[in-house]
Amino acid sequence: MHPFLKTLILVYETRSFSLAAQELFVTQPTVSNQIQQLEKEVGRPLFVRGHHRKVQPTAAGKLLYHQALKLQDMWNHTQDRLSHITEPDRRLIRIGFSQTVSQLLAPKFLQLAQSSLPTYDWQVNVDNSDHIAALLAQKKLDVGMVEKPLAAQPELLTRKKIASDELVRVGRKTGIWLVREPGSGIAHYTNQFFQEYAVVPQKKLQINRNELILDLVQQGLGETIMSKSIIPPELSSTSLNQHFQRTLYSLTAKELDRSIAEKINALLSQCAQSPK
Repeated sequence: MHPFLKTLILVYETRSFSLAAQELFVTQPTVSNQIQQLEKEVGRPLFVRGHHRKVQPTAAGKLLYHQALKLQDMWNHTQDRLSHITEPDRRLIRIGFSQTVSQLLAPKFLQLAQSSLPTYDWQVNVDNSDHIAALLAQKKLDVGMVEKPLAAQPELLTRKKIASDELVRVGRKTGIWLVREPGSGIAHYTNQFFQEYAVVPQKKLQINRNELILDLVQQGLGETIMSKSIIPPELSSTSLNQHFQRTLYSLTAKELDRSIAEKINALLSQCAQSPK
């Protein structure tokens, strides 16, 4: 990766040569000089100065920034792979967990993996189910754990049922509903709940973290739909119909060796079946 592309990324994201210099622990003239050299190489300006010395990217700057992010990701991944070449038995596994699954299974799985799969190193990503599936399709993950039904992609992924989970209604009836963002498993089932139970919220607060939603529920702000398994015992909840008994799935990339996938799935299943 070109050494000056990191500089471009920071200037683009901070919109400031001085802030980028602080992040890089270099002087502002050094940053300016690196950007000027990049501009000479591409043959066009990448940034223009606006009011209060704030810089704005040109069309070329925007294009190069997005390409630089891809190169940075590719370079980081390549470095991870290279670090394992000298140890043939070691494997780097990139695994993603949806948020509820990360609370239910990830800590126990990663702890057991240290003894059960001692030659495996782990790169962990936590996001919503749709994003985890997208990262798998983009070959940026090897394994993903998701919590909602997703369209099958047999040419890309192998899907396996790992566990069952019960969703419940919890919180004080204030008319306010605390909901997850589109793409999450909980959001999928929350919308289904509104339709099936004919609930029309007076107000919705969209929050992309289960932990914050639970904090607000405990403070009495409103209601939510959430996995019964992650609700503190002091919070009472209401059971829902059988449509809210859901399945948690593992998705494994087709490129991942089948024996490795089977070992990981077996360990995930063991974590799901053991007492919480």
